Amino acid sequence: MSSHKFKTLDREPVYVKVSRAIEEEIVSGALPEGALLPTEGELCEQFGVTRSSVREGIRLLEQSGLVERGPAKRLVVRAPKISEIAATASRSLAHGGATFREVWETLALFYPQAARLAATRLAPDAIGELKDINQRLRDSENSDVTVDTAVAFFQTIAAGLDNRVMLAMLQSLNIMIGASLAHVIGETPRAKTRIVEAQQKIIAALEAGDEDKGAEWMSRHIDDLMRGYQVAKADLDARIL
Repeated sequence: MSSHKFKTLDREPVYVKVSRAIEEEIVSGALPEGALLPTEGELCEQFGVTRSSVREGIRLLEQSGLVERGPAKRLVVRAPKISEIAATASRSLAHGGATFREVWETLALFYPQAARLAATRLAPDAIGELKDINQRLRDSENSDVTVDTAVAFFQTIAAGLDNRVMLAMLQSLNIMIGASLAHVIGETPRAKTRIVEAQQKIIAALEAGDEDKGAEWMSRHIDDLMRGYQVAKADLDARIL
């Protein structure tokens, strides 16, 4: 029988108390990734609640990605993947009414600094991946591929920074901006050519370890995105879908 003890909070539904108590132990590291949770019966005994309350509390934990069913259907602590965190954040922001203007302003602030960091942190493999992305973009005449490679370029830079917090934040921005790129690229003259050229300048700067040039060309690239929206006469204050 498990000896792990949980704290509970007052003034909440019983199943929420159960969920929050277990979540607190997971977030604090007291229950590390891969640890087995006590059985439903053991949790009922510890918390002094019914099995239905325990099951509802566990359901909340499963929905948040903190636990999953392991061998013999035992609950195992898991760490949410960065992609899951980013997807949740982007959905929440979109649901909350985030606009293209807001997302672009955040991109314009964060990504030039990300490029600056990338000039000192990106591994040769990541540089090679950026070159491959740029080549795929040059070789394709498909607008969907143009959108996918434009987003993949940003994502590869974010993933190469070796910073989980920045990766989650930047990836959530990538998801939101990617949802609206197809219309803009289709309506903007020479969109693909401009993206290819900007990517090549950024790659050259990152490969040379030139922080200033990396930040400068990333800023130009993101400014060009705004010009594309303006040319396409897109509503900058429309919600990101």
